[in-house]
Amino acid sequence: MASAEEAQLVELLPEEYSRPVSLVAFHVAVVPKSLGGELLKLLGSCSPLGAAHLHLKRVRAAPATAAAAPGALQVLLCPAEGAVPEEVTGFLSAKGCQDCCRVEVPRDGALTRSQLAEFSAHWPLTFRKPSIEPLELSAAKRAEYARLLARAEEVGKGRCACVMVDRCGREVAIGCEAVAAHPLRHAVMEAIQRVADTHLKEELAQPGVKRPRQEEEYLCQDYEVVTTHEPCVMCSMALVHSRVRLVAYRTPDHAFGGLGGKLSLHTCQSLNHQFRVLRWR
Repeated sequence: MASAEEAQLVELLPEEYSRPVSLVAFHVAVVPKSLGGELLKLLGSCSPLGAAHLHLKRVRAAPATAAAAPGALQVLLCPAEGAVPEEVTGFLSAKGCQDCCRVEVPRDGALTRSQLAEFSAHWPLTFRKPSIEPLELSAAKRAEYARLLARAEEVGKGRCACVMVDRCGREVAIGCEAVAAHPLRHAVMEAIQRVADTHLKEELAQPGVKRPRQEEEYLCQDYEVVTTHEPCVMCSMALVHSRVRLVAYRTPDHAFGGLGGKLSLHTCQSLNHQFRVLRWR
């Protein structure tokens, strides 16, 4: 197995971030540039683009291969599965424009810059900032995660183990599986328990003192977790509830893993918290 320094650290994003282009047919018309504004106004009232197609730009310069005058425009009319509205066909006929034709355009919007380049080769798109933007990891950050993985391996001594650091990069807890003692004592659960024990000890040391408001947060809020093995579904849900910011792991678990192996709970939109996941490959 390659060392953390040699392996590639990749982010596990939702599947749609790596999907290839899928095309859908649209009716288009070729019109002189002088008619573009008038046609767009008509389309806005009788054939607006639906929510599923808002990523498409409505107009592009007509390709040189099109039988059109220089400077002509190609305008999306409606999906090819439906008929062009009579108001539109009447307008085109009255203006002496050629018959409608079909083009294939991207079915989905682009979520990454590479997708934008690929999808736009078929039809111009509007790029809208996605809810999750892929992380850009510096060499220093990759080296830091590799160091934390080495620390987790040191803790585990061949068993599953993890290290938790706070938002400032300070180690706050370690965990090593102890399933021989109890089947639920997984490495992540052990680390979360240590964080809870630390908080309890601090509160007992100052009885009656209310914690500052900024500290009234979830147990592991904004923590980063580096673990030798992918957390199982149980541990992954515990990380969701604890509000960690990021998890990085080396060995996947295709049978029970909750962060890309069997399930991908970190990107589940029905849960009230999502976080980033990195994996060494």
